[in-house]
Amino acid sequence: MLSFSAYRLVNSQFSWASGLEDMGYEGWEIVSEGKQKITPETLPEIRDIISTANLRITVHGPFSDLNLASLNDPIWNETIRQIKQCVELSADFTDTVVVHPGALSPPGSEMKDKAWDRNIEALRALAAHAEEHGVRLCLENMPNMEKLLCRTPDELFGMVETIGSDSLGTTLDIGHANTTKNIPAFLKEAKRINHIHIHDNKGTADEHLAVGDGTADWSKVFKGLKDYNGALVVEGRTLEEGRRSLEFVKKQKAKSQ
Repeated sequence: MLSFSAYRLVNSQFSWASGLEDMGYEGWEIVSEGKQKITPETLPEIRDIISTANLRITVHGPFSDLNLASLNDPIWNETIRQIKQCVELSADFTDTVVVHPGALSPPGSEMKDKAWDRNIEALRALAAHAEEHGVRLCLENMPNMEKLLCRTPDELFGMVETIGSDSLGTTLDIGHANTTKNIPAFLKEAKRINHIHIHDNKGTADEHLAVGDGTADWSKVFKGLKDYNGALVVEGRTLEEGRRSLEFVKKQKAKSQ
């Protein structure tokens, strides 16, 4: 299933999403940020779009200014609270909520083991909450930024395995993996991937270019994912890039068959 996530459209309302089906997308990943944040106030508009479009809905949980690995209790507790609220509000129209791992704050950089343990503790609580609401959280690999956790397969899968909950899976972000040179290593573990984000870059910064506009080897990506049957979510900056990405992906998938 090909889906679209409006990564850079968080300052827009939801009306653009009603055209995704006509573009050829089968799903919509709601990014719970900015004006698209899932709240009791925005739910009616979200429900209106869902009711009139045949789109499978997934959700990207909030992440701005939040940190599951924070050693600052108020920040850590607020991070958990916001993700729990997102799960609660979206549970009746999605079974998948993407979450970011934490990052090393200045104190966390000095106490890395403690920051890692805080991240584990938070995800345990969130996975239990997700299970109560029939939702699976999917922990996402991060780009090549030193302070971010879960940049490598060992860290991502290791964190999920440590928690050991069926309500915590994984999101493979191909663009992020391209910046860390880990695409081949992640593809070797394709059976352990529950959800996928696709976008492109030149191999260093997390640019979120249209698929095919960067250096990711998409031929190898789609061959490595030939047995994957879940959502492929194009994380686009604009609808036009979403259109180009969609055509590129369809051609590459056809070649990989």
